[in-house]
Amino acid sequence: MERAHSVSGGAAVTIHQYKPEVINLLFDKFFTRQISVLKRYDCPKPIVRTLESKRPQVVARAVGMIPPGSKRISFIPVIPANRLSISEQLCMVRNGNIRGCTSLDTAFVTNLLPVPKEEYFVFSVEDGARTLGWTPLFGEKAFRIQPNRRGLSVPETISLCLHTGVLTHHNVDAIMSKLRGKIPFMWLVEREPRLCADKVDASDPRRGIPSCNTMVI
Repeated sequence: MERAHSVSGGAAVTIHQYKPEVINLLFDKFFTRQISVLKRYDCPKPIVRTLESKRPQVVARAVGMIPPGSKRISFIPVIPANRLSISEQLCMVRNGNIRGCTSLDTAFVTNLLPVPKEEYFVFSVEDGARTLGWTPLFGEKAFRIQPNRRGLSVPETISLCLHTGVLTHHNVDAIMSKLRGKIPFMWLVEREPRLCADKVDASDPRRGIPSCNTMVI
């Protein structure tokens, strides 16, 4: 799990203090760090190339979307399960030298929204810290009435765990996916990143519901 978070917030200097060309450079460097993470964990080269080809559009969109001083994660790359299986993606999530895993039959994971056919980016990602203790059922209803916000799917949640250190702070629900009526979630089990599933009305003060803007590229 990486420690890099949004270039637009959380630092001593907020992004609105920079000139436009510097803001573009910051987002470009943030993009490069994420690609470097994928390469480090042996993400297949065709997937990396597809993501890299989106750099201009992603940086431009982030500059126009992320508000000054925001603590949201500017963007994260996502790999659909049809391009790389959930189990293979979990192997890239690390806690130290410990790889992510699951005992679930991920063939039964379904998504509640249409999934892009190729790799994509989601924007303005919240890591779920402000929703600790929410049930997935409540989260689904809450985001349904928020303009341009939604929860994350399993591949999106895995990507969040890969590119940030969120699991060292709290567990995260993937409310835009279901597995036989349950909600998948990521947590650390004896330091091992693991994908499990729980009831839609289950509440845990250590679990939050990450979200993102509805825009994807």
